[in-house]
Parts: sequence; structure tokens; C-alpha cells
Amino acid sequence: MKNKILALSSIAAFFAASAFAADFASAAHPKGEVKIPLNPARVAVLDYGSLDTLDALGVRAKLALPKKNLPSYLAKFKGGEYVDIGGVKEFNLETINAFKPDFIIISGRQQDYYEELSAIAPVYLVNSVAKDQLAEGEKNIKFFGKVFGLEKEAGKAVAEIGAAVSKTREKAQKCGMKALVLLTNDGKISAYGSGSRFGIIHDALGMRQADSRIKAGIHGQLVNYEYIAVANPDIIFVVDRSAAIGVRTKGARLLDNALVAKTSAAKNGRIIMLDPECWYLSGGGIESLKKMVSEVGAAISR
Repeated sequence: MKNKILALSSIAAFFAASAFAADFASAAHPKGEVKIPLNPARVAVLDYGSLDTLDALGVRAKLALPKKNLPSYLAKFKGGEYVDIGGVKEFNLETINAFKPDFIIISGRQQDYYEELSAIAPVYLVNSVAKDQLAEGEKNIKFFGKVFGLEKEAGKAVAEIGAAVSKTREKAQKCGMKALVLLTNDGKISAYGSGSRFGIIHDALGMRQADSRIKAGIHGQLVNYEYIAVANPDIIFVVDRSAAIGVRTKGARLLDNALVAKTSAAKNGRIIMLDPECWYLSGGGIESLKKMVSEVGAAISR
């Protein structure tokens, strides 16, 4: 009889644990692992790429977000129904705490506040410096789909992105052109290669690197006009950080230089100004990833 009671207790405990597990979604991130209650009603989103994904999936939770420098294609989130928590780097902890979120999403820009935010609610850290940015984006889309009960929608989005990536990669491999990815900021120029925050151009989309020795780093490798001339890329992709954050910028004029003009990219009209909001502010979202892949594909076909 005693054994029978123990057996029944074990079965009950098993089903209770299974039910508990079914009420949560878990995922690993750079700070560890997080368990999120399914269908959280209140979410603080400090990462614009994640906001992009929640919007594209049709998430209906109450949201708090930084409205400063909000990408223009996400302008609807400036509405009064969304709680403003400041900027992505200068956010208000007190406002977040008062919002009482069930779930907080951050990226590298806020990771120094991980502990403080974790004291408010479970925190998921998007890995904005992952070597494989496409895989990171797809992982996050699937995770958010699971959290909000929108797995079918997430799966469809990932499949669409994958199909676009395959098509663009095939074009890139056939064209054989070498690319150089540059970030312009306040008169300075940095180069980014494979494994970097803009490495998707090489790693996922298959564009050859004009310089395979670029050092991978958060801020890229500081370069000058002579470097660009020697690298002699067939395509130059430019992300204008200043434009992304709403600062008056020289933009394309920064590359209006005699040395740059000698490159194959300049001679063939292939200095491509990428959408700075998608590439710098909201990369990794469903819509931003589609736009990023589309821009590279269009540049190859130009």
C-alpha cells in the first residue's frame, strides 16, 4: 500500500512538473538562461529589433519602450498607448519598475543593467554581437513566437527570411564581387567583416570580402581613404550611424574622395547607402532582416 501511495505521488509530481514547464518558455542567452511565463501581458522592450519582431508577429501585450530614436517604420509605437521609457541607452529604471513588466527584452546596449533589470522581471538578452547574426535573429523570432503562442507565425517568418537569404546568396556567389562594409560616424570610417555585427553580408549572404583580415570587434576597424583604395572593393556598403540616430551627417559625401573614386565600386556606381535604421538600430527583427537581405540583393543586381 505504501509503495502504491509513493508511486501515485511520483506520478502526480511528474504531471505537476510537466504542467509547470508547459506554462513557461526558456532560452539561453549571453547571461545564462531565462524562463518566461507564456503570454506575458506586460513587456518592456529595449531592443528595437525585438520590437520589430513583436510587431510583425502581432503580439498584443501592453508595451513599454524607448521612444527616442525610434526607427521611422516603427513610428506607431510613439502613440500614447505605449509607455515611454526614454532612450535605448538612457532609459528610466523607475518608469520600467512602475510599469511592472512580466518580461524584459534587452540587447548589448543595456547589458550593464542586467542585474538591476532582472530584479524587476525576467530578462532576455539579445546577442547583438553574435558571430552569426542571421542565426541569432532566427533564434529570437522562434523564441518570441513560443513565448506569445505565435509559433506558426514565427515559423512562417523564418521560412520567408531563409528563402530570401538563399536567393541572395546564390546571386552573390555567381557575381563573384568583393564587398567592403563601412560604418560612417561623425567623420570617422570603420570597416566590418565576417563575424561582426554587419557580418551577415559575408557570412549568410555569401559576399566575398575585399579584405579578409578585418579585425572583428564591436566598433569595427578604424580605416582611412588609403585603406579603401588598396582594398579596391567591387561594392561598398555604407551604414551611416549619424543618420540612424538623427544627427546631421556628411553621409555619402564622406566617401566623395579622390582615392575612393578610384575603386571599382565607385567607378561602377556601387557605393550603396544602406537603410541606417534597419542596419544600426533594429537589426535582427523580422522586417529589418527582410529589408537587409533585399538591399544586398538589389545592390548585386544593380
